[in-house]
Amino acid sequence: MRPRVRTLAAALAAALLLAACGPALPAGTAAVVGDSRIPRAEVERAVANLDLSADREAIADSLPADLSPAQRRAQTDEQFAEIVQDLQRRTLDLYIRLEIVRMVAAEEGVEVADADRAEARQALIDSIGGEDELDGVLTQSGFTEELFEEVIVEQEALIGALRTALLGDATLEVREPRHILVEDEAEALEIVELLAGGEDFAALAEERSVDPGSAAEGGALEAAPRGAWLQEFDDAVWTAEIGETVGPVQTQAGFHIIEVVDIQTLDADELPEEQVQQLVGGELDARFVAVVADTEVRVDPAFGEWSQDPNDPSLRPLQPVGAAPDAPAPGAEPGLDELEGGELTEEELAELLEELESGQ
Repeated sequence: MRPRVRTLAAALAAALLLAACGPALPAGTAAVVGDSRIPRAEVERAVANLDLSADREAIADSLPADLSPAQRRAQTDEQFAEIVQDLQRRTLDLYIRLEIVRMVAAEEGVEVADADRAEARQALIDSIGGEDELDGVLTQSGFTEELFEEVIVEQEALIGALRTALLGDATLEVREPRHILVEDEAEALEIVELLAGGEDFAALAEERSVDPGSAAEGGALEAAPRGAWLQEFDDAVWTAEIGETVGPVQTQAGFHIIEVVDIQTLDADELPEEQVQQLVGGELDARFVAVVADTEVRVDPAFGEWSQDPNDPSLRPLQPVGAAPDAPAPGAEPGLDELEGGELTEEELAELLEELESGQ
């Protein structure tokens, strides 16, 4: 019989391996998020439906010319498999994120209707430059149109509904200013005097302002909430009365003469999307962080491992089993590999299992 230290080390190694793997996933499962199962077939189908022929050809064309046909096929297959594996991992990452968003939505009692999905889809289409750009963007991202419709649009619709739910009956005050920007204080003071003497603000802005974005519009800026502009400019806007000329106000851009032309209070359903994000973005992020921290995510190691880093929860490549460890420090105790003298053969593994079952 082999020395006892060898079988003991093998038992320890097997125990550590089982502990690292955790409970086995149900058959045909890519990942389990809380109580929700993501079928492996869904992930594989999403990638199988992609046209990856150009990727395979590019790999083959990049290989050295002196390879034999068998070597060329083997290396092409190996590199192509890495591309497929990366696409599957990124696809599964989307599915996992969708399940997390669904869990947050369930906590808030939020559901989405087809109208919400249609609105979310249109917003995504607008963000990439229109429907004609969709195929190109999806091809570049490595996602199918089906994945876009079923996962990406669904997630965007849920997030939009969550923002609306968290916003509740909130209102937001916005102010619409116009300004004239010049480079030195003397010119700014001259413009203040001209305005006091009855000169037209818009005409002076078109003639004298160096702000290319607003000069042609008579100095007009879009209405925005508190905090939208540089600190000094923002403070001036939010202390002025409607129609009051304020300035010169110095910022890093130069010297401003400012007039507030309108003040509005917007209801929640009137708020632009970017302002809704500003108002509830922090709270929504906190909900996601809490759910990520409290939710067990188990992933088939073939796809990678889930990182619960609150700053970047994501599916990442799994460290290969059997990867060479760092060299031990001088004088360190031998590890399990040294005690074992290498990997177990099938015969040794069978004997180990027999010993474990018999309680030796």
